[in-house]
Amino acid sequence: MKSHSIFSLSFILLASVIFTSFYSCKKTDPNVEVKGESKVKLVNAIQADAVQDIFIDDEKLSNAALAFSESTDYLKLVSGNRDIKFIGNDQVETNASMKYTPSITYTTFLISDRSGAREILSYEDNLSNTESGKAKIKFINLTPYFTTGINVSVQAGTLFVNGLQYKEASSYFSVDADLNLRYNVLGSGITKTIDNSNFQAGKIYTIWFSGNTSGTLQAHVIADN
Repeated sequence: MKSHSIFSLSFILLASVIFTSFYSCKKTDPNVEVKGESKVKLVNAIQADAVQDIFIDDEKLSNAALAFSESTDYLKLVSGNRDIKFIGNDQVETNASMKYTPSITYTTFLISDRSGAREILSYEDNLSNTESGKAKIKFINLTPYFTTGINVSVQAGTLFVNGLQYKEASSYFSVDADLNLRYNVLGSGITKTIDNSNFQAGKIYTIWFSGNTSGTLQAHVIADN
């Protein structure tokens, strides 16, 4: 009887070890794709005449052809690796496999470098609540023409983005919605203004920059909520 009990206990322990090992391997398997839902907004940031049709996993988005600076609304997509494709009416095709994490919100841009080579980039959006009476703002530099980067300040002169580089996104900033913002290419001496009429308290914004000279530098404001 004692021998039988020892055997039973040994069997239970062995089974527990096997189950735990199997569960651990399964849990950490990098090839297992976690399913869920992501929200994705797509933007045409190519400064060219071509209007872009958008395809997700080779399925065309109806009524979503985007001219320069235009964006879609947020789209709900199954999370994981998704094939994103932009095809211009000039027949130039740009595609990339983008990995979207469940429950995360993204803005995905079509951009080009100084040689005209195109690329698709994604940035996470934080849509959590804003401070009372404030607007929450993030900046992205999508122009490759300024090695010194871009500065952004509030109208009173307080600098909060310094030398933002190509493809770089800033942190989020909470600003009074009634303040103008000023921006410039670092060292250029040309300063431009984003009027406060673009902002509302409680809203969240992505502001991205285009332009190939300090004089043509332009800020594009997207409301994210």
